[in-house]
Amino acid sequence: MGDSVARPWAITGAAGYLGSYVVEQLLARGTPVLAIDDLSTGRESHLAPHLENPRLTFVQQDICDPVALSDLFITHRPEAVIHLAALHFIPACVANSARTIHLNVYGTQCVLSAARAGDANRFWFASTGDVYAASETAHHETESEIAPFNIYGLSKWIGEQLIALESRNRPAARFVVGRLFNLIGPRETNPHILPEIIGQLQASPEAVLRLGSLWPRRDLVPIAEAARAILAMLDAATPGLTTANVATGTARSMQDVLDLIGEIRCVPLRIETDPDKVRPTERPHLQANVTKLQELIGWSPKPDLRATLIELLTAEGLIR
Repeated sequence: MGDSVARPWAITGAAGYLGSYVVEQLLARGTPVLAIDDLSTGRESHLAPHLENPRLTFVQQDICDPVALSDLFITHRPEAVIHLAALHFIPACVANSARTIHLNVYGTQCVLSAARAGDANRFWFASTGDVYAASETAHHETESEIAPFNIYGLSKWIGEQLIALESRNRPAARFVVGRLFNLIGPRETNPHILPEIIGQLQASPEAVLRLGSLWPRRDLVPIAEAARAILAMLDAATPGLTTANVATGTARSMQDVLDLIGEIRCVPLRIETDPDKVRPTERPHLQANVTKLQELIGWSPKPDLRATLIELLTAEGLIR
């Protein structure tokens, strides 16, 4: 690829939940995209509207194949890499901790090595608010204690250390760690509680919903806003390592979400606790301080839960 040709941005996990929005927004601004996904959980249908776009190159590829991935990056020479591919549904991570470490840690090193081989000068890593110790106050990047709550959070914390090491070895490059909080919106590919609610409503709109714990409070981030923040973070990053929460700064319980869904649909929801869906351990509160993000990009995702739920319920055919 000649230097006169715009270099693409490479996205791992491109056919996944967040990845599909990042691809969509990059194409909308005219940026060539190298979309990488092994389709183990990602869905090619998420990229279907863009597959005929000449700026999009989609490659089905396992990120844990270091030789093939490096060859791919050497061929396409991405200017930036947004690394989203991971195992992140926490019950699945706990049930298969070896696979979690393999994909989230070894896979991250494979992507870092490929980015170096392809001379990518910008790198964004999807970390998580689960790296923080449990707290009733909003988590801050440098002031809050780091103590991962589960194997998923631990795998992402180790990933952050790999990013930090790579940034020291490549001081002229720009590395960004984005600690994502709970994403919300259409196209979810993992069986979190909100997709479970949607699925039960689609199967039987009048039935009693059988769910797990509704009391934990979470910082719910509109998915498209999270994608927009990722691009803005890479645009604003300076050489070295930058770490920032990607969140709204507001926490809501799933009971709040259910109440609002009932209000939007004008049909109060009936709920029963399903013991099989109650996690044996649960973080009671997960909320971000977003001052660092606002300083970096000038804004943070808006906590407009009603608008986000209306978009989701419309996309899923539950309201018109």
